[in-house]
Amino acid sequence: MARNSFKTSLFVMALMTSFGVNAQEGVSPLQPGTTTGNPAGALPPPGVYFGYDVDYEWGKLHSQNVHIKARNVSMVASLVWSTPYKVLGANYAMGIAQPYKFAHTTLNTPVGESKYSNNGLMSTTIMPLLLSWDLGEGFHLGTGAAFVFKNGKHATECTGGDCSNTPKNLANRYYTIQPNLALTYFKDNWTFTVNNIFDFNSKNKKTDYRSGNTYYLDLTAVKRIEKWTVGAIANWTKQFTDDKKSGVVVQGLHSEGSRIEHVMLGPMAGYDFGAFSINARFLASVHSKNDPKMRFFHVGVSVPL
Repeated sequence: MARNSFKTSLFVMALMTSFGVNAQEGVSPLQPGTTTGNPAGALPPPGVYFGYDVDYEWGKLHSQNVHIKARNVSMVASLVWSTPYKVLGANYAMGIAQPYKFAHTTLNTPVGESKYSNNGLMSTTIMPLLLSWDLGEGFHLGTGAAFVFKNGKHATECTGGDCSNTPKNLANRYYTIQPNLALTYFKDNWTFTVNNIFDFNSKNKKTDYRSGNTYYLDLTAVKRIEKWTVGAIANWTKQFTDDKKSGVVVQGLHSEGSRIEHVMLGPMAGYDFGAFSINARFLASVHSKNDPKMRFFHVGVSVPL
């Protein structure tokens, strides 16, 4: 039962979508490494769970003419219902997540320095379909889909009929569909998970900008030691289609198409108090392309209702 309790907390916290700074038009609906630490292939026992995650993000980007420094705080509340029902022989769950962000950005260009501070609601994410099959021998296969709305705080400027987001823009004015496929393996208090996630983005009709589609690979290896869970996490983020403005491929800071890429590594630790669980994760970028080289520190709590 103790393992199930902590497994539940990891699952709930992974559903709390957070946001980073990306080369795409706005921000990626899914922050690199969001589901790390999570046994994404396995669902928690039937019940309703509330989660809250606070994330501090900081990093820099330096190119020939542009220097960017970012410091953000994201807070995400989520509600997950792991149902007693079966769909296609799999356990079935659903959920919803609502993030809020405080963003601070310093931009240095040949014309001078500009500083921007802003806060507001990010795009709401619903997860209507989360499925998990118990394959036996400790293996669990999970799949599902999330839908990211285009609500939240927007800031756009238009000149001569051409509209673009400003640095004060927080949310995305386009929809995103996020399917995933995960495999989790439990063995002798060890948990290993591979989670594959995709962002498929619609076009922002206001700015006539389409952010490229992105692949995320989240890896987790953790061990349960009494009430503690400790281990290592990693993420590879790769944008596999170009950003386009009015149908024309966008020139990024490092390559045409402004395709982002991240490789991130770090530790995690969690503690099961019984009535609730907490989890702390740190991810640092060891490689970044067309995007600031970021670091992320998460602290989250999960409570069964």
